[in-house]
Amino acid sequence: MSIRMGRIGSQMQKSLAVIIDSKVKDPNIEGMVSVTKVECASDLKTAKVYITMLGDGLEQAVKALNNSASFIRKELASDMRDIRTVPALTFLPDLSTQKAQEIDNILADINKEKENE
Repeated sequence: MSIRMGRIGSQMQKSLAVIIDSKVKDPNIEGMVSVTKVECASDLKTAKVYITMLGDGLEQAVKALNNSASFIRKELASDMRDIRTVPALTFLPDLSTQKAQEIDNILADINKEKENE
C-alpha cells in the first residue's frame, strides 16, 4: 500500500466515523459504531470498511450500513474533495477483537491446567 492510499484510508476512516455517528439515523444501529479499518482498492473504485460496536447487533448494523452506503458515500464525497471519485463502500464486521478474546481465553485455560498439575 502506498503512502497516498494509507493517507486516503485514514482520512476516510475519520470522516466515516463522524458521518455514521452524526448523520446516519437507522433504528437497526443501536450502540456506538467504531470504524476500525478502511481498505481502499488501488484504483479507488471500492473500499472495504471494517466496523465494530459495543454490545450485540453487529450483523444488523453491518446490514443497515450497507443499505445506507449510497447516502454515506454522498456525505463522504462532500467531506473529501481532494479525490476525484469516492469509492463504493462495503461494510464488513471486524472480528479481530472477538478472535483476540478467544485466544486470550484459550491461553487462560492453558495456564489453569498448568497450575492444576
